[in-house]
Amino acid sequence: MKNLFKFGFLAFAISLSVAACNSGKTENDTTDSLANSIDSTADVTAEALESQADTVDSAANASVDSLKN
Repeated sequence: MKNLFKFGFLAFAISLSVAACNSGKTENDTTDSLANSIDSTADVTAEALESQADTVDSAANASVDSLKN
């Protein structure tokens, strides 16, 4: 009977330690996915700003060219 309680407690302790180890792993995955999301959002924003800057530059160049003519 004592061995039954020992093995039961040992199984419970091992299952808790496995659960604790796996819970930290998902936190890192969440942090990594959040960082990737921020990076992709920053890339999209940078591309949009570059596109707008190119549009302004081409409009300015067109205005200068029309004044020269």
